[in-house]
Amino acid sequence: MAFVNLIPAASDYILLRNRQPELRKIGQKKSTSDMTFIEHLSWAASLLATPRGIGWAHEPTDHLPPRPTDSRGQFIASQFLWIMFYYILWDITLIHIQGNPCYRTGGPSLAGFGWWWRTTAWVYIDCTNPGIGPTSLDRPLTLTAFENVGADSRVWHQLNRRALTSNSNFLANAFRIPTGIVATYFKLFASFFISGLAHAAGDYVLHQDFSKGNSVQFFVLQAVGITFEDAVIAIASRLGYKQCTIFKLIGFIWVFAWFTFCMPMTLDPQVHAGMVDETKHISLIRVFQSFYERREIFKT
Repeated sequence: MAFVNLIPAASDYILLRNRQPELRKIGQKKSTSDMTFIEHLSWAASLLATPRGIGWAHEPTDHLPPRPTDSRGQFIASQFLWIMFYYILWDITLIHIQGNPCYRTGGPSLAGFGWWWRTTAWVYIDCTNPGIGPTSLDRPLTLTAFENVGADSRVWHQLNRRALTSNSNFLANAFRIPTGIVATYFKLFASFFISGLAHAAGDYVLHQDFSKGNSVQFFVLQAVGITFEDAVIAIASRLGYKQCTIFKLIGFIWVFAWFTFCMPMTLDPQVHAGMVDETKHISLIRVFQSFYERREIFKT
């Protein structure tokens, strides 16, 4: 799957550019054509390791959180604390997930037990990947990333924004889509369709059958949700409504309800194929619990 995810990026970096010098690190003084092999290798590794373009001329400054102002030691200490926080959160949620029959191989659907059970999908998608880190997905418990479905471009899809938009721009030009609102939403649907295809590779690895995953349907559905909310926002603006706290709250409720509704579509095939059952999870909480219980036994 990792190889397939590199295809849109490779298309952006290699096929859809007029010339290689368009890719430059901030402060880069030497042309890539003048670099030694080792310098080329370091340059390419840096580009590959920075899907958001941090430190490069194509860095999307309008979509990035403020740069840290802490010293190196403070930054490392801060990130270590966040790693510990995410690991504990991950530990707690996996205990719940591995005890929930909906996440077992061949288990019942998350959609089969009402909306309350559907909300456990949030536990799964928000807390089972601590390695992503707080700086790329925003801090936990801050809601700025969840005001609307389209805010996914500031969260998970920011990692693939450039690769997706460059390829969707190419498709719009290739099909000669007229500029304006038609082109905007064509690119939106094209971007999510490309993302769905990349995630479908993971479905195939898991199921060995493309027909058993729903990644393409799920990601295209997100474009439908964004189109709907754009229409609602446009109508509200024409009626004279302005952004305020109450409308932000409505946005949070809408996003929560939207993903609660559609997440079982993509999660059910994955978890029922055994993805959670195969997770090797050593719970520190349970280790400490077992240690405490043994101490109590010795005391008696």
